[in-house]
Amino acid sequence: YCIAADIYSNPQHPGRGGWTWYTGSASWAYKTGIENILGLQKEGDKLTIEPCIPSDWDTFSIRYRYGKTDYHITYRRPTADQQKETKEPAVIQLVDDGQPHDITI
Repeated sequence: YCIAADIYSNPQHPGRGGWTWYTGSASWAYKTGIENILGLQKEGDKLTIEPCIPSDWDTFSIRYRYGKTDYHITYRRPTADQQKETKEPAVIQLVDDGQPHDITI
């Protein structure tokens, strides 16, 4: 991945991107998307999901690999009543058993 640091607006080069190979810029964008927007945090063998997604996103899905095991995780925004019931983030106990796991939150 690479990310343009500058998007030019001058008349000679409108919309052109520059300075694309900053060390670490793509990894920080990835980290921001995964951890801060989708809300995935891994600690040991636990995966916590506490998203901060845009209001027009009702759902998202992600494939998460833990060792030799694939987790297919689908998040669905809770209804207003469900939000009142719990404010705790979802926690998935990760197991590296080589079997696919389909989880809906």
